[in-house]
Amino acid sequence: MRSPLERWLVALAVTATLAAGCSGARPGSEQMPQTARSLAVAPDYAGTLWEATGGGAWRSQDAGRSWRRVSGASATLGVSFTELGSEVVGAHGAQRGDYGGNGVSRARPTPRTFVSISSPYHRTTRLYAVDLFGGLWGSADGGRHWTHLRALRLPASAESVSAVRDDPSTPDIVYVACGEDGLWRSINDGASFVHMSDPAVAYAVAMTTDDQQRVLVAGDKLYLSTDRGHTFLPVLDRLVDAIAIDPRNRRLAYATVGRSLLRSVDGGHSWPG
Repeated sequence: MRSPLERWLVALAVTATLAAGCSGARPGSEQMPQTARSLAVAPDYAGTLWEATGGGAWRSQDAGRSWRRVSGASATLGVSFTELGSEVVGAHGAQRGDYGGNGVSRARPTPRTFVSISSPYHRTTRLYAVDLFGGLWGSADGGRHWTHLRALRLPASAESVSAVRDDPSTPDIVYVACGEDGLWRSINDGASFVHMSDPAVAYAVAMTTDDQQRVLVAGDKLYLSTDRGHTFLPVLDRLVDAIAIDPRNRRLAYATVGRSLLRSVDGGHSWPG
């Protein structure tokens, strides 16, 4: 029998191993089963990666080295996570599952076809979504009910949304990528937006609750801001399809190019060639 001290040391070692699995991944490139329409990292200890492909969803629990199809997911275009679990959206509506990707529920209808979805914090039931026609929607109950947000000044060319919660007493910060119309930001839960001067083109945007100042944007190149979007620097001279930052670990960022998954271990500053 181990002593209490020995049991504590074993538990500490296990915890350290789990943390290393989440934060100790090496920079590199992995092969994906299909081209991603969107990418997200689950807020579990495994750092489970999800990709929505338009036809279905896949998940990886080893930093993208191997993938398994998510059972029941069909026609998925976007994925996010709340305290209720995973939430995938697409042509058939919305489906809910667990963080690990063991399967999702039957589809329930959404007001319109959603192409992108984001939660400001995984320990909440708030969600934001962009529909096929560029409209912005919000839900306060994990996607059971949706409200078409006013989104004053936001162009109808919205393609991708990412939200983050900073101080719980203040409104969510919401970024929307609007293609050739660039990047837009709201600091009042999506009620109104201002146009960001850079990047000029934005097709996808990602943030993390582990560092609310970090914003990753896919446009004509991949851009990174570490000052809440005031300035952006190009970090990868490639067109990418989808991006994500780990919600628990700001050092881990991902970008997909075709069926290749690129992994950054310094928060998106550097990427494999």
